[in-house]
This record gives sequence, structure tokens and C-alpha cells, in this order.
Amino acid sequence: MTLTSSAARPDPRRRPGRPPALDAEAIAIAVVDIGFPALTFAAVAERLGVAQATLYRHASNRDELVRLGLDRALRTAEWPELDGDWRSLLERSAVASWRVWEQHPGAVLEVARGIVPWSIVAISDQVGVALVERGFSARAAVLAVDLVFDLTADSRRGAETLDAPTAEAEGGMRERIEEQWRDSSRSPDGPEAPVHAEMLRAITAGPFEWFHGKLQIVLAGIEQELAGSGTARD
Repeated sequence: MTLTSSAARPDPRRRPGRPPALDAEAIAIAVVDIGFPALTFAAVAERLGVAQATLYRHASNRDELVRLGLDRALRTAEWPELDGDWRSLLERSAVASWRVWEQHPGAVLEVARGIVPWSIVAISDQVGVALVERGFSARAAVLAVDLVFDLTADSRRGAETLDAPTAEAEGGMRERIEEQWRDSSRSPDGPEAPVHAEMLRAITAGPFEWFHGKLQIVLAGIEQELAGSGTARD
């Protein structure tokens, strides 16, 4: 599934001589190359070989830079074809979404601030239409898409937060939480022991593994409550 044509796009890399013509696509490429955590007007201007005043004529603030970068990251990603049954279609779309956020650290944190590029709308529309074609009502399709993509973004955001370095100690928050659980005074023979063990497993499990387990539960709920709703109920 593609969101845009594969026509050649401008190369924003700085070259000797006259600065290249500046447009939204060149800025978007520079944003993605720099990365969202390090994104500043100064960094983008330097990457493009233009003055910051010139850049401000195309993007009025950092949020606009972020929006351009997010849009490019999403529309140039590899998205699965919208074929097969609804469950495999939703699962493949969720996994593809996870991979986009994983490939671009910090991107999902920017989305959480409310910066929503056109590409997110386009992807949601295409997946939603595919669900309607498979027997979902329009309302059920929107609920299903929202559930799956929200789960993906929330899970990836949680993973990035847990793995971020902390000022108090070496390692990230994940290591700190694991250490606190291991050092807790809970009785190893008490009724909470199995839950305690599973919580430790959840903390130490690979982020994708834990996300994928939650995704299966959400898909099972969609099958129970929403699938086939186009004919059963609206």
C-alpha cells in the first residue's frame, strides 16, 4: 500500500555554491535525517545550507517542522497491501505502524503532543474503508482502526519512555523499575508471587513481544464486538 507516488524528490544535502531551492519536501527529508529528538531550526537550516530566516518562510515553528517530518516518515514507509481477511489486515497494519515508530525514535512522542500529519489520516481512511468492504459498519471500522493504532502508538511510546536514560542512575527507567521489583519485600511464597513474576516478565520482555500479545487481545475483542457489524448492527 502506498500513500504517494514514487517520483524523485529533491536531495537536501548541502552542496558547494548556490543553496538548493527550498520546498516542503526538502525540509521534510532534512527533518527525518536529523531525527526528532535533535530537531531544531538551526539544525535543519544547517543541513539545508540556508539561513534560519529563509527556513521560517516555509515553516513558522518547530511543530510545523515536526509535521513535515512525520508526514514523510509515514508516507514513505512500507505499508502492507490491504488484502486478506480483516484480522490479518489489521494485524499487519499495526505491525507496520510499530516499525515506523521504531525506525524514527521520538516520532510517536511528537504525535502524542497532538501533531497529526495528513499521512495518519490517509492511512486510517484506507484501512477503515478496507474494513467496511469486509462487513464492518463505518462506525465499527473507525472504532477498530482507532483501537489498533492507538494501542500501537501507546505501546511504542511506553517503550521509548521506559528505555530513555535517567539522570538518577545508569541505564533507563526500565532497569530502575526492574530493580525496584526485584528488591521489593514481597514474599516469594505469597499469593501475589505468580503475579509478581509475570510483572517482572512484562518489564523485561522485548517491547514488540509485549505489544504483540496485547494486540491479539484487542483483535479478539474486535472479532467479538465489531466484526460483521455492517450487516448485524450499526
